[in-house]
Amino acid sequence: MRHDGRIVSDAQAVYALAIHFGLLEPDERAYAGDRLEYLVREGGFRSGTGFAGTPFVVWALWETGHADSAFALLLQNENPSWLYAVELGATTIWERWDSLLPDGSVNPGDMTSFNHYALGAVVDWLYKVVAGIRPAEPGYSRVTLQPTPGPGLEWARGAIDSRRGRIESAWRREGDSIVFECVIPGGVEADVLLPDGQKVVVGSGQHRFVIAA
Repeated sequence: MRHDGRIVSDAQAVYALAIHFGLLEPDERAYAGDRLEYLVREGGFRSGTGFAGTPFVVWALWETGHADSAFALLLQNENPSWLYAVELGATTIWERWDSLLPDGSVNPGDMTSFNHYALGAVVDWLYKVVAGIRPAEPGYSRVTLQPTPGPGLEWARGAIDSRRGRIESAWRREGDSIVFECVIPGGVEADVLLPDGQKVVVGSGQHRFVIAA
C-alpha cells in the first residue's frame, strides 16, 4: 500500500479482494471500503471489475458499511453492468459485459461467449444477503436467515434445496411495512435476523413477520 493508504493499482477489484479475504488491518480496511465506494460512485455505479473482482465487489461494499452503493451497483443498467445484459434480453451470463452491443449486434472481439458464469457470481450475494439464506452449520443443518431489503428493490425471493429439504426466504414492501416470510424444512432450526434488529429462533414450517420499513 502507498503512504496515503491506497493500494498501488487503485482499482475496484483490488480493494474488493483485499477486503473480502481479510488482507488488511482494521484501519486499512476502513479506508479501503471508503475508497472502493468512491471508485464505484465515481464510475457512475458501473462495474469496474472482471472475473477476479466481480464475485466480491458487492460483498466488500456491504461488509464495510456501504450497502446503498452495493445496491446501486447491482441495479445499474448501463454498460458495464448486470442489468445491461438483462435489458438486452439475456437469459444466460455472458463472458464479457458487452458481448452484445447496444444495437443488438454481437461484439466482434475475442471472448464473446454467451454462456460463461464468472460475472454472474453476484448471485451468491443475492442469495446470502438480499434473500439472506446462509448455512449456520454444515449442510444447512441449522440456517441463518438475514434478509436485506435494500434501496431500489420492492421484493426479493430465494430458495435453496438443501439435503434436509427446501429452505425459502422472501420479503416484500407493503406500505410502511416489510413482510418477511420463510419456510424451514423438518428437523432444522433457523436463526432469523430481521432488518429492525429482532432475533428470533424458529423451527420447521412456515413463518411470517411484519416489521416497520
